[in-house]
Amino acid sequence: MLSKPSTCCVFLLICLSFTSCKKDNPDFPPGSTGAINTWISEQMEQYYYWSSALPSNQNVLLTPSDYFQSLLVPEDRFSSIMQTGRTDAYGNTLLNTFGFDFMQFTQGSRTVTLISHVVPGSIGERLGLQRGDTLESINGQLPTKNNLSTWVQQVTQQTSILLTLANGKSYTLPASYISQPVIYPSETFMVDIENKIGYLFLSHFDFSGGYDMLKAIEKLRGYGVEELILDLRYNNGGSVAFVAFTALALVNVQPNDVFVHYKGNGRLQNLQETFSQTLGRQPDGYSFSASDVRQKGLGLRRLLVLGTGHTASASEMLINNLRPYIDVIHIGSVTYGKDMASTTLTTPASVAGSDPSWLIQPMVYKIYNAHDQGEYNAGLQPQQTIAEYSVQPLYPFGDKRDALVAEAITQLGDGQKQMKSNTNEPVKASAEPHLLFQSAPYRAKPILLRPPAEQE
Repeated sequence: MLSKPSTCCVFLLICLSFTSCKKDNPDFPPGSTGAINTWISEQMEQYYYWSSALPSNQNVLLTPSDYFQSLLVPEDRFSSIMQTGRTDAYGNTLLNTFGFDFMQFTQGSRTVTLISHVVPGSIGERLGLQRGDTLESINGQLPTKNNLSTWVQQVTQQTSILLTLANGKSYTLPASYISQPVIYPSETFMVDIENKIGYLFLSHFDFSGGYDMLKAIEKLRGYGVEELILDLRYNNGGSVAFVAFTALALVNVQPNDVFVHYKGNGRLQNLQETFSQTLGRQPDGYSFSASDVRQKGLGLRRLLVLGTGHTASASEMLINNLRPYIDVIHIGSVTYGKDMASTTLTTPASVAGSDPSWLIQPMVYKIYNAHDQGEYNAGLQPQQTIAEYSVQPLYPFGDKRDALVAEAITQLGDGQKQMKSNTNEPVKASAEPHLLFQSAPYRAKPILLRPPAEQE
């Protein structure tokens, strides 16, 4: 199990070691609002992707949070600021606190609320809670769509909750420190043994799942897998190095193929990395080599990816950056739309004084693939559009009856194997229920890189 994803808001985290100001400002003493905001201004001028659009009239006497927000351009949805020691910096979700998520939608005249996600190994799963269960109430209440988001935030602050289902069953779930396995467990990792179609549910990108992925691949190879469905429907990112690992393990790319282009504001050097170079950013304690992972991998020339509005950042990077090399068939709905990388910058003691440090995470790079394709801030369009709640009840992940899995199998079985991944026009979906609310999984995770000054 992973540690609680306190770093969840999908961004590409480039850990820069140089966090000092360009100069000491004698007008503001360390720890003062003026000193902190002057430092913020200098960092944004240097690193911010939209540095040329920074406002000329700035009020450095605002609180650091308000000042930082005043610098952001309207299209920037992701840059953030926090102060160390804040217990509310990242927040709780139902998934990381109680181990489940739910969705609510209308179907005809009815409003339906279903459990959409249960973390393997969580208390809820051990008690019998399942994806597809109809939710009656939480702590005796189930508000309407107008205040569900606020209500869910309040629920996540409870020390325990009472979950009541429409079938009469109820479960008391204590708040705990819940994280997901990277690879969801399976007996075979095959969704269709006869037709040699494999299936992997990848919850996020983290090297704690590296050996599990290799074991899953070994099983898949044993079954002679020819096609793979990669389920990224709730994957909101993680380690970019593990994205490279995943690519090398699953599909037909070479270690020295170009994986990614990072483009900055003109002050920062644009970066280009191969799959091997990106894998080299794996954290201490891991020593996977690109050639070894490639040798043990599946070498597939096509990948069917299940993606939704919760598919974000590193997940979108995998989809977009594999397209120069293989057919990536995206089934589901439009993805989240995070095509940028950020950096974390920390106030030095000469600025923060004895107070807790401030950390800013400005967007610094746009992400492109080897063919210079990117600009998917509005999300990646699926080749086949279908909502996962269009088939009910919601079936377990990897079940042939699951709407997204069934559609992927249909695409393979209908003689449409030549559908190309460079077609970015969605296919019109059939009539479906109307989604009112879906509780969100973890916010996106950071992707760790060395400072630009250290790039080779």
